[in-house]
Amino acid sequence: MTPHPRFLWLAAALLLGASALHAQTTIAAAAPWYRRARALDLTGTDPSDSVVLTATGKRADSLAVSMSFYVGGAVVHRQRWTSADELADMDSLRKAPAKLAAFMRLRLDQSLASVKRERMNRAQVAEMGDEALLRKIVPRPTHQIALSFGYENSLYFVWNPARRTLVVFMECC
Repeated sequence: MTPHPRFLWLAAALLLGASALHAQTTIAAAAPWYRRARALDLTGTDPSDSVVLTATGKRADSLAVSMSFYVGGAVVHRQRWTSADELADMDSLRKAPAKLAAFMRLRLDQSLASVKRERMNRAQVAEMGDEALLRKIVPRPTHQIALSFGYENSLYFVWNPARRTLVVFMECC
């Protein structure tokens, strides 16, 4: 049985589209606009943990940003946002591409540097955190991972050893 000519045309179009999408994805993955990593003991037991921040896209004002948290070589959490989140109140920079690019690199550097492992702030947790979620984690966390990004966004994570993942227990604007 010979396939209908319309079917062949549709199959060829789908194949070409998928091939083009794969090529774009490969190019974007091969050459990020920004990529930095830093070692940070996220669990309190493994100094080889790390945080990797990657931004992909062609222009500083339209980047897809991803921060990946690694424990034992495995991604245990990924946080995503866009460069537009970093550019609130910065409309004047949009007309100066070189200044915008420098500003975005600085903001991304600051976001990566903002990741800290610190003692849990119990007063802050009582006011804004998910205490019920924290009670389910055994042993009870004593430290939190703090992250600031975008325009006044803050996230707080704890390590859940039973599930081998970071868990968001508090967010703030």
